[in-house]
Amino acid sequence: MKKLFKIIIVCLLFVPYYLSANEIKPSLQNIYILLQEKKFEEGIKKLKILSEENDINAQLLYSKILFSGDLTPQDFENSYFWGFSALLGGLKKSSNILEKLSEYLTDEQIGEIIIKLREFLEKRAFAKNKLAIIQIAKIYEDFTEPPDLVNAYTWYNIAVAQGIKTAKPKRDEVLNNLNEKDLLDAQSLSIKLFEKINN
Repeated sequence: MKKLFKIIIVCLLFVPYYLSANEIKPSLQNIYILLQEKKFEEGIKKLKILSEENDINAQLLYSKILFSGDLTPQDFENSYFWGFSALLGGLKKSSNILEKLSEYLTDEQIGEIIIKLREFLEKRAFAKNKLAIIQIAKIYEDFTEPPDLVNAYTWYNIAVAQGIKTAKPKRDEVLNNLNEKDLLDAQSLSIKLFEKINN
């Protein structure tokens, strides 16, 4: 009886963790297995979930699948969306697919995708995703015309306050290009957004 009780306790302690790790939050490794087993629909569904959680490796894979159209219909706009998110997250190899996609998309379409991506990343940032904070700052600094240094500083400032050490040199670099009024506005905005993220 004691042995049976121990088995039940072990199941209660470890099975929910296993299920939550593999069923609720899919891993990229599980997705590769599903795709190898030709369970394409399930694999792509889980890949989308992981991409929406801002996993940049999942985003790059999803971008490639949407570009190729082998497992799901081609979708260049969404391919660009996820590939660009991965690039902002630090996956430099994403630039290869973005280069190919830019042959099929107009500058106007790309501009609209970047706006949608910024909105997506803001939602992730308010859900306490630290990577999204850096990604937003990069959009404002490098991918708006002209660069929006007030918002770039705002988000880099939040990133530093959230403990992202790599953001400090970027924040200080942008800081040196702001006048006193813009700096004051950016600091006020970063305080408001920081409080919103942490509440």
